Amino acid sequence: MGSKRKLSNEIVTYIQNHNPNAKYFYDLFGGGGAISFESLKKKQFEKVFYNELNTGVVELLKKIKKDGITADFYNWISREEFNELKNGTDWKAGLIKCCWSFGNNQRDYLFAKEIEEPKRLMHEIVVNCCEKSRLEFLEVTGFEIDVLIFNLKTIENRRLKLCDLIKKSRMQQLERMQQLQQLQQLQQLELTNLSYELVEINTPTEETIIYLDPPYFGTSKYEHELNENDLLEWIKISKYKIYVSSYDFKLPCVHEISHRSTLCAKSNNKVVERLFCNQEEQFNFKLF
Repeated sequence: MGSKRKLSNEIVTYIQNHNPNAKYFYDLFGGGGAISFESLKKKQFEKVFYNELNTGVVELLKKIKKDGITADFYNWISREEFNELKNGTDWKAGLIKCCWSFGNNQRDYLFAKEIEEPKRLMHEIVVNCCEKSRLEFLEVTGFEIDVLIFNLKTIENRRLKLCDLIKKSRMQQLERMQQLQQLQQLQQLELTNLSYELVEINTPTEETIIYLDPPYFGTSKYEHELNENDLLEWIKISKYKIYVSSYDFKLPCVHEISHRSTLCAKSNNKVVERLFCNQEEQFNFKLF
């Protein structure tokens, strides 16, 4: 929910330009990892620290870091299995929360009941090249998927072909997992599973950046509540330079990004993402 995947490059590049001496990057509300993964690509940062309070999500990243993307990641998750496992703390609970919840809200199953079965059949066709599911899909929807789709060698190519044939698909969750696998720099990421104020930060002040992407106050809630006043007090007493992503926050705004919201299906859904900072900015031009 509120993924920074599309904005990550602009956010991190802005921070780089204004902090050319920074070597250590702390992402204390790591979530889906977009900002951490983008920071890993930048040679400027010698170490990137990812922290996330949700244990399942952290365990998921640990598993990917250790084993890569295994066959278990491609199994279909039913509504019943989602409800049974979503409150767990293992890697599978993290996978379910990230990839199988509606709008990534970590509470509700991805698909409505009336479309769950067609979605399951499409999953089996794309992921497992299941001929039986192809025939069942025809029976359920009246739409025939060309059997030649099975000649395509990768999941991604079959997914794109299916999108072309039926003009709709929600298989982007698998696409994101495949992108994550390609991040060889993931081995360099330090992972913690703490509330933000408990993360130990002891790197040099002038070489350290802290980035916060907390749940936006006044919007949809995550499973863990966050107290805005406590967060502001923590920022106030910190000796480090801290950036906060939000629509509105009680710090000076240093940068704005206008984009279309992924949480709203309306045509006129432009929002302004703002970057706030607890210290005065001085522009430092740098080429990357």
